[in-house]
Order: sequence, then structure tokens, then C-alpha cells
Amino acid sequence: MAAGQLQKNKRNMLAKRAASAVVMLLGAFALVFLGGWAFTFAASLVLAIAAWEFGNMFIAGGYHPSLPFMAISNLLLAASVSLQSEDLFLAAFAIMSLMAIIFQVVQFPKQTKTSAVDLAAVLSGLVFIGFMGSYILRLRFLPDGQFWLILAVAPAGISDIGAYLLGSLLGKHKLAPDLSPNKTVEGYLGGLLTAAVVGYAAGAISGEFNPMFSGSMGLLIGTVTGILCPLGDLGKSIFKRHFNLRNTSNLIPGHGGVLDRVDTWLWASVTGFYLIKFLYF
Repeated sequence: MAAGQLQKNKRNMLAKRAASAVVMLLGAFALVFLGGWAFTFAASLVLAIAAWEFGNMFIAGGYHPSLPFMAISNLLLAASVSLQSEDLFLAAFAIMSLMAIIFQVVQFPKQTKTSAVDLAAVLSGLVFIGFMGSYILRLRFLPDGQFWLILAVAPAGISDIGAYLLGSLLGKHKLAPDLSPNKTVEGYLGGLLTAAVVGYAAGAISGEFNPMFSGSMGLLIGTVTGILCPLGDLGKSIFKRHFNLRNTSNLIPGHGGVLDRVDTWLWASVTGFYLIKFLYF
């Protein structure tokens, strides 16, 4: 009975993850092809929510980073990419970092025991989410950026389903048992295979609309991002394990929080951006 209930729970979880993933992907595809300020605002808002969740992990651990500041600073940093100026983006990053320091100096008398970690949380959030997440927007602002963004991020976004499915069915060898006990080598390989297949399909479909794209191009990008994007999840897991949290929030059924969903997108967008820049521009 216990084994049967466990299998039922796994099937229910997979169904929730798949349903949530389909809804998010349909919305994401619509925004990607719409582009402009609609995409910029939506992507920046997603990163702002992820930053809020990141800071909230520290609050669960007894620290006091400013969640409104983290959300707003990451939103503005991501949105600054739309100006399409590397100098202005780096200036925005420097200004947000300086404001974080000023804010923490002002708050120091109220939180003397936690102020150092509070500041570290805000600054690390700017790097881990705002800076890394900016590459999602950078991809969209490339020529034919809607296709490049899909080729780079869609494999990572869907690979999670393949990793969960194969890991649940065949997972025996732990990938990082002390850090993320539920992740297995089999699950990782399932995610990699899914990313490669999705990358090939995305490239082939994109080629029907633009002849410069191809299945082999998508296969290469999907495979490389599939290899590296789990690092985003494992990096986030360090914080979750430290603060004894299962998810960053419960905002998305079957997935946890926004940060739980986009953590692999961060590395996928960085990896995809530089692959595309070096190989195709």
C-alpha cells in the first residue's frame, strides 16, 4: 500500500509539473515573440520575484535583507538591458550595488548582528539573479533574438520534466547526495537527453521560419546547455540546504517557487548567449 501510494504521489507530482510547465511555456513563447517592452517587463518581473524568494531564504534563516530593495533593484537591473548599452548596464549594476551598501549602512544600527550577511545576500542576489538573468534579455535583443532565446532556454526549461521522469523511474545513483538527495545521475542524463531533443526540435522548427536556423544548431546549443544548466539548480540548493528549505516558495504548483523554476534558465541563458556569439556572429 505504501509503495502504491508513493507511485501515485509521483504521478500526481509529474502531472502538476507538466501542467505548470505547459502553461508557463505557452505564456513565455507568446511574450518572446511579442518582444518589446512587454517581454522586457515580464522577464524583469520574473527575475524580481526570484530575487524576493532568494532574499526570503535568508529571512527564514534569521537574517534581514530588504526584500523590496532586492526585488526592485533586480527588476531595474534586468530592465536596463533594453537600453542595449553595455556601459549603461554595468553602470546600473554598480549603482544598485552602491545603493545596497548605503541602505545597509543606514540599517546597521537596527541589525548590527546580521548586517554583514544581509548585505552579502543583497549583493549575491544581484549577481546570481539580476546579472545572470540579464542574459535572458540579452538573447532576445540579438538579431532574430526570439529564435535564439528559444534555442537557448527552452531545452533547459523542458529538461526538468525529463530529469524528473527518468529519475523517478530509474534513479539509483545519487548525483549530489549531501546537497540534493533526490537528484540522481539517471535523472541528470534524462534531463540532458531531453534538452538535446528539445534543442534539435526547436532548431528544426525555427528553420521553417528562418533558413539560418537548423536542427543541428539547436542540438548543439541544447546539449551544451543541458550539460551545464543543472549547475544553477545545484547552486541554489546550497542555500536551500543551509536554511533547511524544500522550495524557495509554493507559488507554482509542482515546481515550488519562481526561483526553483528559473534557476536552470540562468546558466542556460549565459551558456547559450556566448555559444551563439562565438559560433554564429
